[in-house]
Amino acid sequence: MAWKDGYNADRLYQELRHMAGTEKHSSIVAINDGNRYLLYHDKQWGCDFFPNHSTSDSEAENLRLLTEYLSKGFDIPSSDFTLTRITGKRSEKYSTEHDETRVYDYTLYRATVKHMPDAWKAGRFHVDSKDCRWMTTDEMLADPVIRRINSDVIALVRDNL
Repeated sequence: MAWKDGYNADRLYQELRHMAGTEKHSSIVAINDGNRYLLYHDKQWGCDFFPNHSTSDSEAENLRLLTEYLSKGFDIPSSDFTLTRITGKRSEKYSTEHDETRVYDYTLYRATVKHMPDAWKAGRFHVDSKDCRWMTTDEMLADPVIRRINSDVIALVRDNL
């Protein structure tokens, strides 16, 4: 039957390559100021997101990369926050950036901020090259763009923190 339908080793290899290329491993960092979470505007997606970074295979390396990402990208000294791994979740959804369905393997971290940077104390602010703002999960889900693109991640944060 496989031969009749033209299925061969080359087709199998192409399907496996496509599947591997659509899986994205991403670490999500939830930073809150009480009941609101820090989001930044991602221009490629046209949406506000939680800070995030590609996940490394090693937990120690992942923590190092996330610490560097937050410190440099959001102008907060690494000594002013700690990261705690909370949980993980797989999610299959349409990628508006790539115009295809992808599998996302999320790892959720909580960043506990010891000393809030002055710039972060406003409802909206700009750090590094990022436009940032604070929102509750209810506000995120009420925003049609954020809800359409990122409702799975919002639910992950809401249900685990």
